[in-house]
Amino acid sequence: MSLDLRLKAEVCACISIIADTDALIAYARLDCWPAIRENLGITTTTTCYRELNLHSRGTDSFDEEDQQKADAAQRVLDALDDEESTLDYEFCGSIQEEGEWSVAEMVKQNSDDLEIILMMDRGDTEMADGGRSYIRRQLDLRDIGVTMPSLGVPIGLLSQQGILSEDEACANINEIAEREGWTSYNALKRIWEGVPLDCDQEPEFLE
Repeated sequence: MSLDLRLKAEVCACISIIADTDALIAYARLDCWPAIRENLGITTTTTCYRELNLHSRGTDSFDEEDQQKADAAQRVLDALDDEESTLDYEFCGSIQEEGEWSVAEMVKQNSDDLEIILMMDRGDTEMADGGRSYIRRQLDLRDIGVTMPSLGVPIGLLSQQGILSEDEACANINEIAEREGWTSYNALKRIWEGVPLDCDQEPEFLE
């Protein structure tokens, strides 16, 4: 599939990327998480950092899915607190209650330095009201030169850089869809859209 971005794989590690809480947790649940934390250079906000702390505590239930997400949130926090990691967080300049609100605020204040926004809505359930829709309502992405690709695209770029093999990248993109419950046509189309790889795992209806 064609890559509808103004990006090249060889500059991937230098791209200014901002991600919300759910996107970071989704990445931290993947086998390729070490490659992501060491190479993508993702920034998030202090609001998302606070949300990650809340998620890392889990719940009092024995729900396996909740525990996996709590463990993933803790992996993100460990990376954010590790000076050798490429992940970082910054105060967005105003107090925000929700992660996506703070991401929009951060982009407004740093549009010259940011190129990519990574958001993770939940399949079809948040198409109208999720974080991606909120960002599009708040920002004219085309005007400020910022893109909002699927979470699969940066993984594909890591493969183009030689950091992941193509098979590893394809398997991890497919893993995002499986772990997050993205099974419908629209959800699968969104996770694979713009991925610069020819993957066997890619749904046939997208070819």
